[in-house]
Amino acid sequence: MEKLGLELSTAEFDLLHPKESFTTGSRSTCEIRLQKSESTWREKNQAAVDTKAIDEKRTGDISCKRKTKRRARVVYTTQTSSPCERVVTYADSKGHTENSTVSMKRHEEAEVRAKSETMNRVLELRKKNQQRRLRESTKDSDILSRKADKEPKYIPTTILMKTSREVQSEHHSLSRDRCTQHVVHLERSPEIQMARMQLPACSMEQEIMEAIVNNDVVILCGETGSGKTTQVPQFLYEAGFGHPEHPNFFGRIGVTQPRRVATVSTAKRVAEELNVAFGQALDGQVGYQIRYDSSHFANSTRIKFMTDGILLKEIQQDFLLRQYSIIILDEAHERNINTDILIGLLSRIVPFRSKLALEELEEYRALTVEGKNEFGGIQKLLKPLKLVIMSATLRVEDFTNNTVLFPSPPPVLRIEARQYPVTVHFSKHTELEKYVEAAFKKVVRIHNKLPEGGILVFLTGQQEIMQLVRKLHQAYGSKESKRVETFKGPRKVTKSLSRDAEYVPLEHDDAEEDVDIEPGEEAEQYDSDHGSQIDSDRDANDSLAVPYMHALPLYSLLPTNEQMRVFDEPPEHHRLVVIATDIAETSLTIPNIKYVVDAGRTKTRVYNLENGISNFQIQWISKASADQRAVRAGRTGPGHCYRLYSSAVYDTDFSKFTPPEILCHPIEEIVLQMKAMGIHTISKFPFPTPPDRHAFVKAIQTLEYLGAITVQQTEDSAKEEITRLGQLLVQFPVTARFAKMLLVAKEMGVLEYTIAIVAGLSGHSPFVTTSEEESEKHIDEMTAEWHKADTLRRRLQWANTQSDLLSFLRAAGAYAYGGCSSSFCKENFLHEKIMSQMLQLRQQLTRIVNTLYAEDESFTKITLSPYLDPPSLPTEDVLRQIIAAGFMDHVARRAPRGMVEEGSKFERNCAYVACTGDVKEPIYIHPHSHVFTANASKLPEYVVYQQITRTTRAYMNNVTVIEASWLGSIGLGTTLCSFSEILDEPKPEYNAQSDRVDCYIHPHYGKFAWTLPTTKIPYPIHSKTEADFYRWLAKLLLDGKIIPYLARFSSHLKYASMLLLRQKFEAKIQKLPLALQRRNIRSRAELKKVWVEKEHQTFLLPEIQFWLKEPMDQKLAREWRHVVGDKDIN
Repeated sequence: MEKLGLELSTAEFDLLHPKESFTTGSRSTCEIRLQKSESTWREKNQAAVDTKAIDEKRTGDISCKRKTKRRARVVYTTQTSSPCERVVTYADSKGHTENSTVSMKRHEEAEVRAKSETMNRVLELRKKNQQRRLRESTKDSDILSRKADKEPKYIPTTILMKTSREVQSEHHSLSRDRCTQHVVHLERSPEIQMARMQLPACSMEQEIMEAIVNNDVVILCGETGSGKTTQVPQFLYEAGFGHPEHPNFFGRIGVTQPRRVATVSTAKRVAEELNVAFGQALDGQVGYQIRYDSSHFANSTRIKFMTDGILLKEIQQDFLLRQYSIIILDEAHERNINTDILIGLLSRIVPFRSKLALEELEEYRALTVEGKNEFGGIQKLLKPLKLVIMSATLRVEDFTNNTVLFPSPPPVLRIEARQYPVTVHFSKHTELEKYVEAAFKKVVRIHNKLPEGGILVFLTGQQEIMQLVRKLHQAYGSKESKRVETFKGPRKVTKSLSRDAEYVPLEHDDAEEDVDIEPGEEAEQYDSDHGSQIDSDRDANDSLAVPYMHALPLYSLLPTNEQMRVFDEPPEHHRLVVIATDIAETSLTIPNIKYVVDAGRTKTRVYNLENGISNFQIQWISKASADQRAVRAGRTGPGHCYRLYSSAVYDTDFSKFTPPEILCHPIEEIVLQMKAMGIHTISKFPFPTPPDRHAFVKAIQTLEYLGAITVQQTEDSAKEEITRLGQLLVQFPVTARFAKMLLVAKEMGVLEYTIAIVAGLSGHSPFVTTSEEESEKHIDEMTAEWHKADTLRRRLQWANTQSDLLSFLRAAGAYAYGGCSSSFCKENFLHEKIMSQMLQLRQQLTRIVNTLYAEDESFTKITLSPYLDPPSLPTEDVLRQIIAAGFMDHVARRAPRGMVEEGSKFERNCAYVACTGDVKEPIYIHPHSHVFTANASKLPEYVVYQQITRTTRAYMNNVTVIEASWLGSIGLGTTLCSFSEILDEPKPEYNAQSDRVDCYIHPHYGKFAWTLPTTKIPYPIHSKTEADFYRWLAKLLLDGKIIPYLARFSSHLKYASMLLLRQKFEAKIQKLPLALQRRNIRSRAELKKVWVEKEHQTFLLPEIQFWLKEPMDQKLAREWRHVVGDKDIN
């Protein structure tokens, strides 16, 4: 207390610190000790008196000069059975103690008085506090009583309990369906049930279902392996979602995946766990639909798995998605373009459908009983739609913090992953170039020194993967696995597709397949530079428990049956080693993986949105992707992840998340699809991440070139409207360019050939390049030379020097003719998977075209023939014009001499210039193109290309030679092509086949206004040319070009018909063109419609008689019926 600055007397100290009382039934230890010291008490007092006397002599009377501070240490109070009570106080004081009994008594009395005074003060303070609390409680009770007086008092009501007989009768009166509508009986096997119970998602089934039922939108986060992908659809199925008799959620359960392989595997796994029929089997409950395959779902399907592109196509046909009660968007963290668009659309569809459902319910309740029966019951009403967004990472801020997307943030549930500990090992040094070699060394070290367990290696593409696979087989492969066979045996190709199939060609798998076949990349061949290490490793194989490696590749372009090999058990005495791209990062879970070797890189196609040039770049992955790769080692037990880069590189060079695809890719297909859905102001669309403004402008420009939209400039802004052509283009499951090619081909009568070309363009090049071949050793030099010549011959059989796309056409026809076998592809250097996809897309496009033009009487139904004859030379010319129509903004011309100043002479002579001017550098035909030739003088003047890819320089891919004279008619009506004044020579003429007037012009093409040859086009009619058009139409009428019967009178004209063009202000001369202009007649067919009416059968007779000599004018009047007759007109 002294430390606190308080001076307390002994009595006050005792009051604040109550004495401890020890009450016993016998003599206490304290009592015994006190009695023993009683005899010596007087002696101590006498000694104290003596000490006091001595101190007074030395220091004087201290007690009179200053107060003594007393510090009480311990006070013991004992209570015994004896009648007398003793109180002993031991105090250590700086002052002097009294030695007399009187002094002791006085001291005790003073303490008692002080204690009583302190106690009185405490009692008074306690009394005041009690009174204050009493007043406050009284005040609160008054307030509560006043509130209670205002509120109605609760009056219990009597509840009449039903008897057992009444309850039973009421239960029997209910329909059987109403009693069992929420019950779904499942009979799972004990093994599957036990496996499900170990998944973290199953422990949160109650929370997940409550969140879904109580909220329209739910975000579910769970690491890979938590079971959310397979278990959440089962939770919904067991809760009655998708059941036809469910009162609210009788629609299907829709689940989207970004990849086809994940869609198929997940659907099969869910059907297996539910123990229900799959696909189109009788009463199939679970099915899937992916691109090229719609034969695995039926009308009875309750859980439908699909790629996100399939659902996007269904929204175009049914914006409200009436066949679904809930949509699950899986893998939303990958942020691919289709998923982002779906999230934006569903964020509007969900509240809009809920609003419509409420309005329909109110209207239904207002109906009479007869009206309700006629409507079909409450089951026919529209029900609300639920949305579940599932993500493997916690990257949900783009959804929850986006008030434009979701005005009120949806609830977020997190599922902890079933994850064993994974030890992450960083490298001391980061290998920037030879990381494949570093991966090989790391795999060898793991195999030789660590226990059993599968190894998963992450590399960037097919070439790196196959190099490492061959290297591992060479070093640790058994005799049975020395040779890597990528394609094993013929694959069964689906010959027909469902009539209800609708697909979108651009899916997440396509971007991954892009990096598997990078054009122009040469393989890095491995030497035997590790010979001594391999030899020593082989010697150590005998001492290993698992002496061999079973190395398997895994990438998107690999056939599906080859991809599934990674799930099989490896051969005996073999360690499984899977070398994969990032397809194994989230889409697939490979069993028994204990070690992960991560190169930390990925190969992606990077687009320059300003000039359209793309190039493949090997980039660092994100930290989220690195974590996803690491946890692959902890699925079945504790694992290890070996990163081939340092922690410093990870901290500084790795981004937190991978950027969304919508920021890195062209968006013209997105814009066109949204325009077709009626979304006019795309800039206000609720994108999770809005696209770049420049990308949007570029997309509008491209669609305007293709004629899919029109742009109307206003004072404030530009308004884009979709055209009739644009509405037709979105009906095809291909890009707008390819859809336009199909529409033009239908008019030209070469639709079957064009379908095959479009099928080839929608995928990737089917030709195996030299860098992709497996190196083989030949016995001698002659055998090697023969093999080289045979390889060249087999390659050249597909070559068409006028177009790479016509080479695709040759390969497609030969593949179908050869029975679609794997051996045919291997012998002729073709990618089997790509050829199979081309055939499937041909089947799909053929079916869709037949459906679209089924009502057109002039259209002949196309039959897909396996024997596609090669096109003739005239047909090839027509096909090249169709290709140019689809790529009219991808026209390139030989660079004029002196325009390109950099590079070698050969480069300057082979350079081309793009027509739009967006590419501000020379571009070249790729050396792999069949159009390319080393002789610069033989290179074509004009070409069109599919895309520009940068490797060592900017190369054009999939090139087609075109004629300059085609561009004028192809670019007609677009901003790419401008026209000079209509030429006087050659003169305008009548086109009887097209029933129109044609004229000749000098067109100019592109940004650089390339002058093209004289071109014949339909006579343009606008304010400046309209008067001249009708003058030419009148001249051609007088000359007998439009009405053949009038040709017999053309030699009896009083004036030359050219006078119509020379005397433009002579009223009598201009009567005939003015009469045509007033009736807005521009063709023979329109003139015929006027003459069909009886009151107008003499239309133009006086005007033409003015031009005839006598008596031919009277003769014309007598024979006028022949002029207007159907026979003469037709």
